[in-house]
Amino acid sequence: MRRNWFHRLLLSYVPVLILIVCLFVFIGVVQLNDLSRKEALKSSGVYVQNIQSSIDMSLNSIEMMMLETITRNMKLTTFAGMQSDSAFFIELSQLLQNLTATHPWIDSAYLYRAADGTVISDKTKLNVEQFADKPFIDSHLNHPEQDSWSIPRSFRTLKDWNSEGMVISMAKGVPLQSKGIAMLVINVKVGAIQEFLSKYGTSEVNQIAVSDSEGHKIFEQVGKNPKVNDFTYISNYTGWTFTSSLKKEELGNVFNYMKSGWFIVGFLGLLLAIGWIVYITRKNYKPIETIMSRIEKYNQIHKEHPIQGPTVDELSYIDYTLSSIIEVSQEYQNQSLVNQKYRRVQLFHEIVDGSHPLDQAEWHNEMAELSMKQLGSAAVSIIEIDKYLEFISGHSREDQGLFKYILRKVVEETAEAGGVRIWQEWVTNHRLCLIFLEEQPEIRMESTMLSLMDQIRQWMQDNLKLTVTAGLGCTVTEVNTISQSYESAARALDYKSALGSNRVIGHWEIELLSHDDLYVYLQYVRTIAQAFRVGNEGWQEQLRLLFEGLKRLLLPKEEISGILSYMNYYFYREMMELPPEYQELWNREFPTPWDENIDALETLDELEFFYSNTLSSCAKKMEAIRESKGNHGVVQRVKDYLEENFSNPNLSLSGLSDQFHMNPSSLSTLFKEDFGEKFVVYLCQIRMEHAKELLRGTTLSIQDISERVGYLHQMSFIRAFKKMIGTTPGDYRKVHQ
Repeated sequence: MRRNWFHRLLLSYVPVLILIVCLFVFIGVVQLNDLSRKEALKSSGVYVQNIQSSIDMSLNSIEMMMLETITRNMKLTTFAGMQSDSAFFIELSQLLQNLTATHPWIDSAYLYRAADGTVISDKTKLNVEQFADKPFIDSHLNHPEQDSWSIPRSFRTLKDWNSEGMVISMAKGVPLQSKGIAMLVINVKVGAIQEFLSKYGTSEVNQIAVSDSEGHKIFEQVGKNPKVNDFTYISNYTGWTFTSSLKKEELGNVFNYMKSGWFIVGFLGLLLAIGWIVYITRKNYKPIETIMSRIEKYNQIHKEHPIQGPTVDELSYIDYTLSSIIEVSQEYQNQSLVNQKYRRVQLFHEIVDGSHPLDQAEWHNEMAELSMKQLGSAAVSIIEIDKYLEFISGHSREDQGLFKYILRKVVEETAEAGGVRIWQEWVTNHRLCLIFLEEQPEIRMESTMLSLMDQIRQWMQDNLKLTVTAGLGCTVTEVNTISQSYESAARALDYKSALGSNRVIGHWEIELLSHDDLYVYLQYVRTIAQAFRVGNEGWQEQLRLLFEGLKRLLLPKEEISGILSYMNYYFYREMMELPPEYQELWNREFPTPWDENIDALETLDELEFFYSNTLSSCAKKMEAIRESKGNHGVVQRVKDYLEENFSNPNLSLSGLSDQFHMNPSSLSTLFKEDFGEKFVVYLCQIRMEHAKELLRGTTLSIQDISERVGYLHQMSFIRAFKKMIGTTPGDYRKVHQ
């Protein structure tokens, strides 16, 4: 068909379109330029406010850290109280080193005691007369009301040293309410602040300058000459002045554009476009007039059923006529092309869910398609693809669809060969649901389903190297109770974690299960986590016993997930008792692998293998950290001594300190740093582990066992055992012996 009308319209309106678009693009550029200038002014102010807030927050966090350290750390108060022991000064210096490491901006820190002029820094100890920062100390002592950051100043430790850089300082009295007794001083590197401003305060749109409370420049961006539109903010916290200036614009304003020749050309083009539209519209109206005359002729012929449309204008009337014709055509097509397959799937879901009233007419139609007159009995089976995450990651979408199609065909042909009527649909991406149907009532279908599902499972494994697990539901006699059979089949599948994959699980296998001993096995969680934290290799045996117990209990998937979440939480809580390097190791080595593998771990054997490997790797790295410390040898000898002499009822921290020629306090601190546990609790854990071995492997009385593990009185042993293990020794023996 010739397209004269199309070409005619195209050639008529394209010139107008080009002219109008050019005009509006020109005006749009002018408007966008003005808008961008305003937005740049606004964003410049927000930009400098954000920079100011970031610096204030960082300096405020350092001040809060000082206040918290002075308030909570008794060593500072002890220093103010004239403690002058050399070891104590070393501890103070280490404390100051830790303070300087808390924030990258901190340059140095020192303590000053007015009584004897002692200065303890993060690097050395010296007298105030030797200290190059004595003028700052005197200034603060003479003006104690100054409680803010100082102006930038040069700092050095000794008088004959070169300057160590420009810093700003914050001084706090020790204790906080004291005046002139002692004080803590933190120096922040001005260079670090300048580096921050250079990194985050440099922009192509605006430039930033920062001055202290006395007007001295701290930072200034070097660039183009700024415009006069400056934004100035004064920090309420530091008193610093932050100035932001827009860089010089290259474009003119709207009035300049209006005076330009291009604007005049654009305006003339608009007038020309309007004239052209008037002319071409008059010329091209004739085809519309022809169409209208034909419609009117049609209405005269069909006076009984004319086309009654809107009378606003001719184009609306033509549009209505065409829409009426298209609508009638679509209704006819929709009526003849009803999607029977979609409705069939929807009906299937309504039956197995039991969430909506069943359409009896559709059900009878479905029965007729299955060549059944009535429903005598029915049962549901669910086939689940094992390791579905590996399945979808190892195959393309086309291959996945092919495997699922093959599975449906295998089910269909196997059921047909066995003379069984089934109705199958995918209920999720990895679960295929089958409804077994029988006309005769009171027929138990479990054996037929079991045989059929096992054939399907074996065929998939042998021919496609793909394993599936099937759950079999109970037999019902009414269509409205098929949802109950579906629920029992789904519940049977929930026990795949405990019973294993690549098998058929019947509802009768799980109906008589009892979980009365679950609480006893949960007690392993605490002892496993505690033994792991202190480096006791007994945690591996405890982990094995826990999973053996879970396998015997045959728990569903959601209960197993709950127990493992409980164990992960207990591990996290125990590891948080250790120093930061152990905590960082744990957060790196366990939570991330767990999150990455949890969906792929379907059985208890896979879960046990994951826990054993991951925890063993983490334990080796923890042991490497302990061995890297200089005091690890002493702690290890003490640990070995405790393992050999735990049965001694007189074993105590003071006795150990005499044995190893150490201060009791230092020995306790070493224990806490290496194992995150006090000496008393660690000794109790050793005794309880040996007590559990005696309870499991011997017939000794509770009194004899308590004496063998270092308790003179039976009641003391029972109380300690129940507190540590969560159950009494007698109950523990009943379960594990």
